[in-house]
Amino acid sequence: MPKYDYRCNACGELFEVIHSMQETEDRPCPKCAAPSRRIITGGSGFIMKGSADAGLSRPRCGSATTCCGSATPCAEPHCG
Repeated sequence: MPKYDYRCNACGELFEVIHSMQETEDRPCPKCAAPSRRIITGGSGFIMKGSADAGLSRPRCGSATTCCGSATPCAEPHCG
């Protein structure tokens, strides 16, 4: 389940709550029990593992090396 950040409307207390995406966003402050609102954050990153990222380490067209095994540099339009 995702972790959400909250800020109390009354005392400014910051706290985290783990709950499903279907649950309500309103939570009482654990310090003063006043209403709190979820803080919208930038989210978290993730790492892809396995075959999905296998092609990400290959050189890209336009570099000095080739991306498709050709002897011609990738600046040439042969990479398709």
